[in-house]
Order: sequence, then structure tokens, then C-alpha cells
Amino acid sequence: MIDTLLDVNVQGISFHSVDPRRALWPAGLTMPMVVPVCLVALTLGAPAWAVAIAPLVLLFGVCTALDHLFGRDHRNVSLEIVLELEGDPYYRRLLFLVTSLFALSLVLACRIAASGVFGPVQTLLFGLGVGLIHAPLVLIGHELGHARSQRDRRVARIALGLIGYGHFSIEHNSGHHVHVATARDPASARYGESIYRFALREIPGVLTGALVAERARLARKGLPFWHWRNTILQSWSVTALMALAVTLAFGPVALGFYALVCAAVWFTISMANYTAHYGLARRLIEGRREPCRPEHSWNSSFFFSNLLFFNLQRHSDHHTNAQKPFQTLADVDGAPELPSGYPGVFALMLVPPLWYAVIHPILLQAIDGDEARLNTGHQA
Repeated sequence: MIDTLLDVNVQGISFHSVDPRRALWPAGLTMPMVVPVCLVALTLGAPAWAVAIAPLVLLFGVCTALDHLFGRDHRNVSLEIVLELEGDPYYRRLLFLVTSLFALSLVLACRIAASGVFGPVQTLLFGLGVGLIHAPLVLIGHELGHARSQRDRRVARIALGLIGYGHFSIEHNSGHHVHVATARDPASARYGESIYRFALREIPGVLTGALVAERARLARKGLPFWHWRNTILQSWSVTALMALAVTLAFGPVALGFYALVCAAVWFTISMANYTAHYGLARRLIEGRREPCRPEHSWNSSFFFSNLLFFNLQRHSDHHTNAQKPFQTLADVDGAPELPSGYPGVFALMLVPPLWYAVIHPILLQAIDGDEARLNTGHQA
């Protein structure tokens, strides 16, 4: 049992003098291990259809069940050790390792798809599942993309490049964090907007915003868009190298499968963005937008999925303190709480009437019925 050295308990949130989850963060390594296990299962004669749906079943079924089995985790680290944890290389090394394992997992997934073991429908299901379980690469890019270290930002570009999402960090840092929970932000979902309509608005909106922001950044340095210092192009070069490698190794079928996985990752990140700020708005007060506070982001304190997703679900603290690394993000008062971890709410949102029936009562209670706090898409 980990020594948690409990200091104080305030309104159900406990504060600890050591990281109570330190030995458990390697649980995030289980995500990139799914594909190697699938390959072993096929080698041992497992039915192709069972392997094809395994990633989807593991994420939507097993992960959701484990979330509710283990329940919520309100433990925080005390302020006295935040700087110590921020400087501890253990956490960065873990993210670097996970990135490497995800790269290997992608190659193995392309090998499986190109082997001919699956029919068309099985390949589609397997590709969607592989995309879902590789979406944490964007979370790693998100985490390291906020870091001050140039090395960390380079690894972020590699992680994002592996799944063709190299534009993410630019728009996220310069656009999303500025306009979050307003109608101007393509990554903030509006009240009554389905995940499908949101994705059609968010995916091109984030891409366009990133290209505009990077062009402006380079122009301020007197550089053209097509320059080696363009961080989006740097990341997309990783995508091109990955596509070339799997094509040369396994043929054109692998290239098509790789494109399917990247598309599935993009949609998965749309689901995460949809979840993070659905229906929440920052009010206009005397003509100015109020600062981003915990009530403008949805939180989920479920223990298991927060381990898998490196505390992404403690999203309110992230938007209040964007530079904080994942290991120090806090469970904060005043944030609306999701009824499940991300795997569970992802399943809900795929059926919009079910999503509305579950989330709207929680949302309306969270904003105390104040329509000025509801993002309808009509605010200035």
C-alpha cells in the first residue's frame, strides 16, 4: 500500500504530502499494449472477429465498468510538494515511454490489418478501436505542448505527428485557452449540439485556426509559412514518414488502415473536446468576458480513467492553471461533474437523445438556471 501521508481533508477532498498515485501512473502503459496483445491472440488462434472488436469492448465496456467499480478519487497533492513533483523526471520519462510504445503499437496494428486476417467490416471495427485507444497520443502532445522545455515540445510534435494531428498544440494554446467556453471557440460544444454536428464544426475550425495562428507567428519573425521552423509542418513530416514506413513495410492496405486510424483519433479528440466544455459559457460582464474558472469546464474524478488519461479529466484545474503538469492537477470545488469517466460519456454521446437526457439536468443544475452561463452559440 502506498503511503499517502494525509495532511488535511476539506469537503471530501484530501491533500497528501506525496503523490498517492505515483506507483499507479504506469497504468497508462496498458493502452499501447492492447494491439500487441491482439497480435499474440491472433497468433494463438483467437477468432478474428473477437480480436477486431476487442479494442472497442475494452474501452467502452471494460474501462467504463472499472471506473464505476473503483469509483471517484478526490485526492490531491498538497501545495508544499507541487514544485517537487513538477521537477521530478519520473513523470516526463513515463510520457516519453508511452509515446514510444504507441509508435510501436501503430506499426503492429498496420501489420495486422495488412495481413488479410480481417474482412472489410472487421478491419473497419478494428481501425476505429485502434484509433480510440491511440487518442492518448494527443493527450501526451497536449501535456508536453504546454511545457516550457523545448525537448518536451519536440516530443509533443512527434506524438501528435504519429496520428496526423500536428496542428493541435498551436491552436490549443493560442486559440482554445483564450476563447474557451465562448461561441468563438470551435472546440467548445454548444447546448443542444450533437457530437456529430460539433465534429463537423470543430475539426475544420481547429485546423484552420492552427494554420492562421502559425502563419501569424512565423510572420512576426519575418519567416514564410513554408519554412522548416513551422512547427505544424515539422509534426506533419512525422506523419509523412510514418505513412511511408508502413506502406513500404506492409503495402497500400496498411496505408489505408493508417489513414482510418488517424481519422478515428481525430473524431475521438472531438469527443473529448465535446465533453470538456459542453454547454458552458463565460458570461459577458460590463462588455468583457469573465475569466476562465473551474465552473467553465466539466470534471470527472473517476479513478481508473484518470490514470489511463493522465488526469485529463481534471480539466477545470488545467484551464485555471495551464502550466501545471498532469501529476499535480487538482480535483477542485465548483466544477460540474460528469456522471462517468470519458469512456462512459463517449458511449453516451454517440446516441444524442441519451446524452441530452443524462447531461442536461446536470448542466442546468450546475449553472443554477442562469441562461447567461449557457453556451448557445449566440453570444458575442
